[in-house]
Amino acid sequence: PFHTEKTPSFNVSEEKQIFMCFGCGQGGDVFRFVMLIEHLTFPEAVRFVAERHGVALPEATVSKPEETPGTKADVLRRVMAEAVALYHRRLVDSEEGKPALEYLLGRGVSRETIARFQLGYSPAGGDAVLRAMQQRGFAVQALEDCGLVRRSEDGGRAYDYFRERIMFPITDVQGRTVAFGARAMGDRPPKYLNSPETKLYNKSRNLYGLSYSKEAIKARDQAILVEGYMDFVVPFQEGAQNLVASLGTSLTPQQVALLGRYTREVVVSYDPDSAGQAATQRSLDLFLEGDFRVRVLRLPAGQDPDVYVRTAGPEAYLARARESVSYLEFVLESAIQKQGALDDPKKKVQVVNTVLPYLAKLPSAVERSDYVFQFARRLGIEDQQLLAETKRAAQQKRTRLAEEPVASALAMKLAEKRLLQFLLNNADLQPQILPLCIKQDFEGLASERIFSILMDGFHRDQRSTYESLHKQFAGES
Repeated sequence: PFHTEKTPSFNVSEEKQIFMCFGCGQGGDVFRFVMLIEHLTFPEAVRFVAERHGVALPEATVSKPEETPGTKADVLRRVMAEAVALYHRRLVDSEEGKPALEYLLGRGVSRETIARFQLGYSPAGGDAVLRAMQQRGFAVQALEDCGLVRRSEDGGRAYDYFRERIMFPITDVQGRTVAFGARAMGDRPPKYLNSPETKLYNKSRNLYGLSYSKEAIKARDQAILVEGYMDFVVPFQEGAQNLVASLGTSLTPQQVALLGRYTREVVVSYDPDSAGQAATQRSLDLFLEGDFRVRVLRLPAGQDPDVYVRTAGPEAYLARARESVSYLEFVLESAIQKQGALDDPKKKVQVVNTVLPYLAKLPSAVERSDYVFQFARRLGIEDQQLLAETKRAAQQKRTRLAEEPVASALAMKLAEKRLLQFLLNNADLQPQILPLCIKQDFEGLASERIFSILMDGFHRDQRSTYESLHKQFAGES
C-alpha cells in the first residue's frame, strides 16, 4: 500500500497486531499504518481509529463553562453530515433548486459529479434550514457552532447563514465535512461566502478537495494547485485528479505543510488575471520556504482552469501542467511585463532585482549560473556581468543589485567598458592614465559617474577597485 511493486511484500501479523512491508521497510501497529496511509499525525490517527470503531476519547482540553453539550465535536459532525444531505436534496429534488442545478449542468458539471461531491443548494427562506434541522432534533446552539445559523444583533432571532446559494461541502483529509463554500445565484454580493471559523473548521489548515485527490497526488508525486471550487470540480471530473484548491488566493504556511504530507512538487495554476498572478507570486515564497519544487502553469488570458478544461479538454490541461515553467521563469516574465519596454537600463536592473532574491536562494551554483545566462540573453545584457553581480549578492545576502552602477554598465559603449576593465584590473596603471584625462572627456557618457569616482580617488592618492566601487554605490563607505 505504500509503493508500486509487482511482487507481494506486505505482511500483517494478527497475533502480534503489527504490519511489515519488506519492500520499503515500513512497519508498526494500526496507528502507524493509518499515519502512513492517511498522512496523519499520531493524535489524528488515534482519533481516526476511535471514530471508525465508536470508541469515545477523553477531551483534549477542559470544556469552558459557557460551552453546552451541543458544541462537542461528535455532535457538530452529525450536524454537518445532516446539513450536507439536506442541501443536496434541495438541489436535486426540489423546484426551488432547479435554477442552481441547471446552472451547474450548464457549467459542465455532471449529475454524477454533483452526487460525488454532494453539491447542494441553500433555500432562499430566512430560516428554512434552521427549522428543518430543529425538526431532526438539533439544538440552535449546535447549528450556530457549525456556522450554519447566526443570530440577530440583539442576540434574539436565529436565521440561516447561507441563503439562495450553491453549496460546496469542504471536507478534511478524512473526508468529513467541516465547512461550506457557497456561491451566490445572481448578482447578490458577495459572490462567494464561506463558513466562519468553527471548532471543526480552520480555513488556514484545510485545502478543498484534498480528501478526493490525495491518492492521485501521491501516485503522481505532484499536486496542481488551483484557486476555486469550480476550478477543482470540473478538471477533477474530466480526469485531471491530482488537484487541490486553496480556498481563495491567500495561501497559508499551514496549507503548504498539509500538502507537504503528500508531495514536495507543486504546479501553481491560478487564474491568469492580475489578481491570480499576484497570488501566484505570493505562493512561491511559501512553497520555497517549505522546500517544494515549484512550477507555474500558464493559461491563455481570460481562461481559468475550469473554462480551459471545458474548451480544450483535460489532456490539453495536463499537457500544459507537464510543460509548466520554472518559478524563476515566471518571476522573470512577470517582472518584464510590469516594466514594459526594456528601453532603459534602469528598467533592466529593476527586473533583475525582482528575480535576484530567488536566484540567490538556489543552492546549486551551476543551476544559478545556467539561469543567469538564460536571463541575460532574455534581457540583452552581458551574462558574465550579471553572473558576477548575482554571485556577489548571494555571498553578501543582498536582495538587490546596486542600481546605478549596474544600470550605467548596461548602457555603456564597448570602449567605455574596456577602458574601465583595463583600469580596474590593472590598478597600478591608474596613476599613469588618469592624469591624461579631464572631466569633459566623460561628460554625457553612461560611465560618467564611475570615471568621476576614479578621478576623485586618484586625486586623493587612492586607487579604485571593483570592491571599492561597489561599496561606494551601495552606500557602505
